[in-house]
Amino acid sequence: MRPNVDIPWSLHGQVKEWAEDTDQTLTEAYIELVRTGLANVEHPDES
Repeated sequence: MRPNVDIPWSLHGQVKEWAEDTDQTLTEAYIELVRTGLANVEHPDES
């Protein structure tokens, strides 16, 4: 089950545009965004 997350329309619009620019579905774009974000949170740059 997916969490019920309140995403601002401005952020959703950016993800939608990025999905279109990279020829992804909206779901694929959100998955890539979350995975990339989690990887950066789990292993933040030390610089």
